[in-house]
Amino acid sequence: MSSNIETIINELLNEEQNVFGVAVIDKSGSILTQTENWDISGDLGTINKLLNTKLELGQKGMTSLSIQGIKYMIVENTEERKIGTNLTGKGHIIIAPIPIGGTGALVCYINPQITPRDALFSVQNYALKLQALI
Repeated sequence: MSSNIETIINELLNEEQNVFGVAVIDKSGSILTQTENWDISGDLGTINKLLNTKLELGQKGMTSLSIQGIKYMIVENTEERKIGTNLTGKGHIIIAPIPIGGTGALVCYINPQITPRDALFSVQNYALKLQALI
């Protein structure tokens, strides 16, 4: 794994204090890196299924996913972002496909005390920075 990826992840964590956990998935669906506090390896199949499902206009797709035993309701599922929210206040998930609509991704666990949109711009911005590296 590239130290450039690690540098970008560290910059994201320093800039956006509401991102509590990060993982990067390459275009083949493998984990390139993840923060020590967040292990998504057991849930990689579900995340890859979400990333690989291309929705037609009006199609709903997956309605929820679980990561580390926490269920997130999918509240937005577009080519640019997949956003999940835990309904009992255990946080949010932002999955930013890399490239947009692609099968790689920047996967972030978001502070339960905020709305996921508060961190969305930073997450998507850093996903663009990772595009050439994965």
